[in-house]
Amino acid sequence: MDSTGEQISDALKSVFGKIEEKFGARLLGSSVFRGELTFLVAAEDLVEVATYCKAGLGFDRLEFLTGNHYPERLEQPFEVAVHLTSMATNDRLRLKVPLKEGQKMPTLSSLWPAANWCERETWEMYGIEFEGHPNLIRLLTDADFEGHPLRKDFPVRGLVGGRIRTDLKGKI
Repeated sequence: MDSTGEQISDALKSVFGKIEEKFGARLLGSSVFRGELTFLVAAEDLVEVATYCKAGLGFDRLEFLTGNHYPERLEQPFEVAVHLTSMATNDRLRLKVPLKEGQKMPTLSSLWPAANWCERETWEMYGIEFEGHPNLIRLLTDADFEGHPLRKDFPVRGLVGGRIRTDLKGKI
């Protein structure tokens, strides 16, 4: 149980202790919500923490990786959330990385190949760049699209001068 009274499984209590013991002061924070652990990790520590979670703790599946934009956080308005699952125990763990505008983050695609597309989508939608990514190109918008549509400062009606594709017949 954490300080908020939230209950977690014995397996996650063990995971919590092992991560705290190994990384200690390098962790930026931790929390429990609905029985799931979250650790705040600096971008420069992410690969090491993620590798330990996979190889040392059995979190062998990357469920999802996505970005968030919090413009009210002036120092670090962006965040990448990495959702991991242990297939053996069905426990879940979340790693969150707060980022400054323009700060790059290391890719996790060498640890989990599924991160490849998640990182591409996160870059495209939020503008968060993943250093070392093998193919950081757009997935959902045209190659000439400007901006990052899931940022909260992106215009609701899109950019002036944008275009709607009507030439997709037979291409989809």
